[in-house]
Amino acid sequence: MHNEFEQMIVENQGRIRYIASRYAHSGEFDDMYQEILLQLWRSFKSFQGAAKRETWVYKVALNTAFSFVRKVSNDKKNKQQLIESIVTDSSLHQDNCQADLLNTFMNTLTDTDANILMMYLDGLSSDDSVEVIGISSSAVRSRIKRIKQEFERNFVGGQ
Repeated sequence: MHNEFEQMIVENQGRIRYIASRYAHSGEFDDMYQEILLQLWRSFKSFQGAAKRETWVYKVALNTAFSFVRKVSNDKKNKQQLIESIVTDSSLHQDNCQADLLNTFMNTLTDTDANILMMYLDGLSSDDSVEVIGISSSAVRSRIKRIKQEFERNFVGGQ
């Protein structure tokens, strides 16, 4: 079981790191990342394969991140100020590579939309996203369409 868990972590490293970086306040990334790994380990035995493993990882990681944020700070104002500072800082760079542009765009989205986009870019279906986010499949597809249009309007120059 130990090797299977390690393999799962290796395969999902990027997802886990992104979620931890998205929700961690300054200087808390390592703590949140470790908490996500701990929760994945604790619940690994109970994973029954009813959902795709990637979907399960997202769900555990997001739930852990949300709990971590609530535990560390009940003050939404601090989180909003952090997001605004990230968006302001990253929008100052005009010669961004594609990854930087995507990161800048994702920082402008709500947490739900950013998570939906992340899962979409990872190739998860809208049904998989439904299991993690808890909204209807048609709502996920609608949000993906709107997110694509917003990205095109703001970063590609379309109207």
